[in-house]
Amino acid sequence: MQRAVTARWQALDWLRGLSIIGMLLNLTPGAWEKQYNWMVHAKWEGGTLIDMVAPAFLFCIGAALPISLSQRVKTGQSNAALWRHGLWRAAMLVAVGLFLNAWPASDLAHLRIPGVLQKIGLAFALALAVILLSLRRSASGEAVFRPRLLFAATVFILVSHWALLYFVPVPGFGAPRFDPVGSWPAYVDRNLFTVPHMFIWWPVDGKVVFDPDGLLNAYTSSAGILIGVLAGLAHLSGKVEHPAVAAFAAGAALMAAALALDGICPVIKNIYTSTFVLFSSGFSLVLLGAFSLLIGLPKSGTVLFPLQVYGANPLLAYITSFVLAPLLDYNWGHAGGSFASIRSMGQQALSQVSDPYAASLTFGLIYLVLQFLVLLVCYRRRWFLKL
Repeated sequence: MQRAVTARWQALDWLRGLSIIGMLLNLTPGAWEKQYNWMVHAKWEGGTLIDMVAPAFLFCIGAALPISLSQRVKTGQSNAALWRHGLWRAAMLVAVGLFLNAWPASDLAHLRIPGVLQKIGLAFALALAVILLSLRRSASGEAVFRPRLLFAATVFILVSHWALLYFVPVPGFGAPRFDPVGSWPAYVDRNLFTVPHMFIWWPVDGKVVFDPDGLLNAYTSSAGILIGVLAGLAHLSGKVEHPAVAAFAAGAALMAAALALDGICPVIKNIYTSTFVLFSSGFSLVLLGAFSLLIGLPKSGTVLFPLQVYGANPLLAYITSFVLAPLLDYNWGHAGGSFASIRSMGQQALSQVSDPYAASLTFGLIYLVLQFLVLLVCYRRRWFLKL
């Protein structure tokens, strides 16, 4: 029996909202050095809860793509129009990412070129290319996706990235290399972007040697998007009788596969190894299954309404957080005879009533509540920032 597909995929909306909330909570602690372990990215191999956040957002982008493209094809848009719109979105994501890296004081000599939005833009462009090259149209003018080709493309991306790191010698370092200095992602970024234009906050032995959002990371990130696309196609088909069970089973299988392959391909977020993509995508599917179980429960929509609001405007939430960040760190508040930032004053005040780690987390939660009020107004007025 075919299951009816609703206009909104509620579970996906909630997952998208949770992912952007996680990203912003990680960006707004009261004190960077006072964060719980689950809020701190793994230094290299392995992962923490916060490491699952950005991949979940990529998964959501992919899961929504079949629905969006199907609607555009139904309205009669040509393939050329789909290409133009998709590539424009990718280009704008890269441009906005570069702007945020330059904000507030542009220093072109040390401008970080890679970034989260840049990686998303490039990964989206590659995933979209795979989809559109395989897309067909039915006699009635509807989009016909080809899941087997998309699955094959996903496998190819993951296997080729692993094979590059495992078999192909890195000049001056050899193979296999999965470390922050001698791996292909680090080597490519240092030679392509150069060190002055890379992420400076996670040095190795005092030196900048890799970027967590580099070029090859975008390549495997596209596989994360395509896994989301496959989940979106399953949902769109209406043939999955038990969506929650299916999502749990698929997610558990991907996570188990990642752990089983860890010996030959370590799970590493900073260079987006193939096993990291499998594990994080599996984690996203498990969360999607959990949210699917909540649909229809009494007051679930009310309790999870903040996720709905954040999920409806993720780009606006992300951009405003970056734009406002300098205000949080600007030394304009007077404390104890010396000027201090909102962040440090907030951390100091909250530490009077709780331990420093709880205070740091509470500061971030207060920021999210204040931002939610702004986003709520936008939600009520139907103001959505979309590319």
